[in-house]
Amino acid sequence: MHVRQLDAAFEAAEWECTLMPAVRGTGIFIDVARLVGSFAFGSVGVRRLEARTLLENGRANGALRKLGAVQEGILRRSVRRGTEYLDQVLWSLLKEDWGEHWVSTAPRVH
Repeated sequence: MHVRQLDAAFEAAEWECTLMPAVRGTGIFIDVARLVGSFAFGSVGVRRLEARTLLENGRANGALRKLGAVQEGILRRSVRRGTEYLDQVLWSLLKEDWGEHWVSTAPRVH
């Protein structure tokens, strides 16, 4: 998973996650997203996270919905795969909507 800065103040960012086929459907995305989202909103100061998924990727769209992301639109024919152009869904999460997903990202001393 990576988070990419979209503006100079790092208040808006785009995040993207790629999972190996062996771990898809295990719930690991939700765990990782909670950690990364909490770090982005809490430590970095991001106020808006955006994600793009293929419209046909039901699993990814469902996972973002489970996190509370809001579907903002369909980006028509916005990505090319081979010789065809596919639609993407634009999702957003706002800091004030993060709610129950917070995970402590404070340093721990042993």
